[in-house]
Amino acid sequence: MESDGDGIGKTFWEVELRRLNESLPRVRKGLLALLKEDSPSYTNTGGEVVHLDKAEIEEFSKLVSPQKRGDVSLPIIIMKEAGLKRGTYRIQGNVEEVRAINAVLKRAADSQFLYRPDVLELTGRFPSLITFGYTL
Repeated sequence: MESDGDGIGKTFWEVELRRLNESLPRVRKGLLALLKEDSPSYTNTGGEVVHLDKAEIEEFSKLVSPQKRGDVSLPIIIMKEAGLKRGTYRIQGNVEEVRAINAVLKRAADSQFLYRPDVLELTGRFPSLITFGYTL
């Protein structure tokens, strides 16, 4: 059974994580749909409309085989998980999204883990297409 102090601490961290994750999308949009939009955007969980750079979407789409573009959604979510070593992140996405990110980084197609230099490269090249989330 939890003591009152443990419950308060847990509630505090849940509230803080929710606040930190307000930048995450309510719903991610498919790459094909975003390519057709004049002003591509999504709404984050905080209710803010976030605009995606059309040129970045077009460049990113070239890294995905045409027959797999329907399987990719944006923005790409990079998760910082408390259990991972310092400077280590995980790509939260399906197989095709992981492959696309690894194509950007010119490395093995199936690696879900990213390291600080990878994240810096991704955010430098596709700043509007990357968002971050946090978990305990």
